[in-house]
Parts: sequence; structure tokens; C-alpha cells
Amino acid sequence: MARRTTDINDIAFGVIRVRMRLHFMLTPKGDRQAVKYFVIGHPRNGTTTLHKLFVANGLNSFHDSRDWQTGRHDAFSDFGQLRPVAGYDRTYPNARFILNFRPLRHYLNSIATHHQKVFSVQNFINEAYRRAEYFAWALDYFKGRDDFIAVNIEAPGAVRAVADFWGFAVKEPPEGLINNVSTRPKLEQNSANIETALAALDLVEEAGRGCLVSRLNGARQTALLAARDTIRCVQ
Repeated sequence: MARRTTDINDIAFGVIRVRMRLHFMLTPKGDRQAVKYFVIGHPRNGTTTLHKLFVANGLNSFHDSRDWQTGRHDAFSDFGQLRPVAGYDRTYPNARFILNFRPLRHYLNSIATHHQKVFSVQNFINEAYRRAEYFAWALDYFKGRDDFIAVNIEAPGAVRAVADFWGFAVKEPPEGLINNVSTRPKLEQNSANIETALAALDLVEEAGRGCLVSRLNGARQTALLAARDTIRCVQ
């Protein structure tokens, strides 16, 4: 199986995480007993649809890659995987968390098309590992909790499942599901590199399914599957 290497994204994401953590530490928190909704998955995974769902249910929702002003809004989405999730959890005891995801192949193709540049096979290998590592952290952290839901945004009824879980009156955004399908051209080299990366990782079949636990988790798969079974998960 292909191995992970350290790349420029590891450095960039590390810097962003530190900056976001510091920003959260230094900004007003508002009512710490308020119910807050944090979408903590990756971008290009239904974040716009979830934002619209929050708005339809009367929440003051902030959908942006910029720093989240947690004292000013009720719900937050975009680039959730880089946010100080544990800090939000400690600060807001009534907070609720949503780990949004989709099949790995669709995710890699979406981010590659969005950025409109050719990524190497190793870039895609590294991103697959980063994603699996983050999902493993989330499963460990939220194991056994009822204030957390993991949802494959492409699963039938996924958005309605989120709405039902949180008791929302409006089950879907009035304008329907909003999937930001890019109008930008899909670069053939990226498609080829993604398939090469998936083959090198032995994930060709898995990458077509909404898997929260991956072969990339290695010996931890059994424990992570057990953790997954303790939370609400829509795959």
C-alpha cells in the first residue's frame, strides 16, 4: 500500500489550525449555554445545503471559510476539519456537531475541479490519509455521544436525517438540495491521478462508497467501527 508523505498542505493546514485556535481563544464567546451547530467535515461535502437547512429553520447561520465568530451566530459550516472542534465542545456544552462526508472518489474529484490545477498522485494519496486520520479522531472524540451525527451527504435522505436528528421543523431547504457542482472543466490528468492513487492505496472499491472507517486506518479499523456503532451515522 502506498505511504503517506508530508506535503505543503500539511504545513499550510497546520498554520491555519493554529491561527483559528488563537482566533477562537481571543474572540467573544457570547452565551456559552446557547445551542450551537458546528459542521465539522471538509468543504465540497454538502456544506451549502446544511447552511440552507439551518437558515430555513430560523438559525443565524454562517457559511464561510473565514474565522467563525461563535459569539455572533448559531450555526457554522465550511472547512470544519481545520477548526478547534474540541475548543467549541468545551466552551459550549449544548453544542451539536455534524461530520459531513461523501465517497472519497467524489470528494477528491470535487476539490481538484474546484482548484483547477493538476495535483500529483502523491497529493491525492496524502489527502486520502489526512481525511481518514481526521475521521478517526472524530470517531474517538465523539464516541458514545448523542450530540453528534456523521452523515454521508450523498446518501438517500441524508439531509432529512440531519433535520430529524436535531428536531428541525423544516426537513429540507425550500430551494431543494444545493450541491455546488462546479461548472469548471474537469481536468483529465486529475481524474487519472486520482484513480492511480486509489489503486495504489487499494481503495478502488471503497472509494465509491460513503465509508467513515477506511482500510487506511489499518489495525484500528475494528475499534473505529465499534466507535462508529455508538453514534448516529448515515452512510
